Amino acid sequence: MKKYFFFLWSIFFYLLSPTLSWASEVHLLKDGKSAWSLSVDQKPYFIRGVDYRVSKVGESPDFGTHRDWAFYDENRNGRNDGAYDSWVDTNGNNQRDTDEPVVGDFELLRRMGVNTIRWYMNDFHGQRPNKDLFRDLFSRYGIRIAVGNKFGAYTIDSGASWNEGTDYRNPDQQAKMLESVRRMVLEHKDEPYTLLWILGNENNLRFTNTNAAQFSEVYARFLNQAARLIHDLDGRHPVALVNGDAKLIEYYHRFCPDIDIFGTNCYRGPNGFGSLWAEVQKTLNKPILITEYGGSYAPGLDEDSQASYHTGCWRDIWKNRAGGEGKGNAIGGFAFEWLDEWWKAGDPDRQAEPGSSGQIGIDKARWTQEYCGIASQGDGSQSHFLRHLRRVYSEYQRLWAADHEKDGQ
Repeated sequence: MKKYFFFLWSIFFYLLSPTLSWASEVHLLKDGKSAWSLSVDQKPYFIRGVDYRVSKVGESPDFGTHRDWAFYDENRNGRNDGAYDSWVDTNGNNQRDTDEPVVGDFELLRRMGVNTIRWYMNDFHGQRPNKDLFRDLFSRYGIRIAVGNKFGAYTIDSGASWNEGTDYRNPDQQAKMLESVRRMVLEHKDEPYTLLWILGNENNLRFTNTNAAQFSEVYARFLNQAARLIHDLDGRHPVALVNGDAKLIEYYHRFCPDIDIFGTNCYRGPNGFGSLWAEVQKTLNKPILITEYGGSYAPGLDEDSQASYHTGCWRDIWKNRAGGEGKGNAIGGFAFEWLDEWWKAGDPDRQAEPGSSGQIGIDKARWTQEYCGIASQGDGSQSHFLRHLRRVYSEYQRLWAADHEKDGQ
């Protein structure tokens, strides 16, 4: 009875105290010279992550029609569509049958073994985040969020036009980006769902429309300035950058000491990440978070190849954790991605032919970027509610259940 009364009083006190922080204490721990691990409230935490978002068929960021998934409520029932109203098409007939109940993505992620998703606060400029949804993600499903800021990638929040691109030498653009980072931290630093901060998304690669690769020292110094700002505003959550593979790590070592975690979107093949662990350990000596990996391995709709690719990558991440057989500098990863997005080849109304779009990664494999999902949207007629769970979903259930048993998380 006393415990029940204390619980009710805690909720009441929280509602009456908007400035009260329920944020967790997240720390990086270093064992010896180069073994790194993450802890949350003094308990070990290995990131079993997914890059999560829902893209409705027919919508595209290229055409300015892509909306924030956290506010989808197409059936007007007062609940988020993807989080709570998705269902699994078990027989593949693109209809919801009586034996296919509504389950919701958040529950599907929980069953998969996910403990973290990656989310960018400034993908939809000027729109306040759906923090009630994120709080429920954590409180009911135990899933935290790596909260990100694109930091000028795709000219987001830099104030630059698309034609000119983000210029990290420009004081006005710098001020706009730092203000965006400040807003992010102040908005989310006291929330229980916040795990860590992430800055950028492959800003060192040219297609993100920045000059970070051209002026690498300038970019690294400015990145460090943003990291210092975050640390000044919040002392409870570490800061990661999101790089494209391992490029520029020598600049980060020399000019960006205040970044805590080296995050990288890395596609090196079905057996993992090769020399990445040793490269970063030798030059940078920071913990490594694989912020994107996996994908739709050729020939497109081959679910076995996709599952094998993801499995090989995850085993390499797990091998290189602290206490593993590798370098000991892996703190987890984010599988790319939860759901097929139909806009990536250019026409958001139709899904591209398998094998027809894109080439990602130094392994030079043919990828189909519109088939990267752990779940598909079927023929699109029931978008954005239908989920067909590809084989990789059950592979993660198996892998992450085994890992959970081993590491006690």
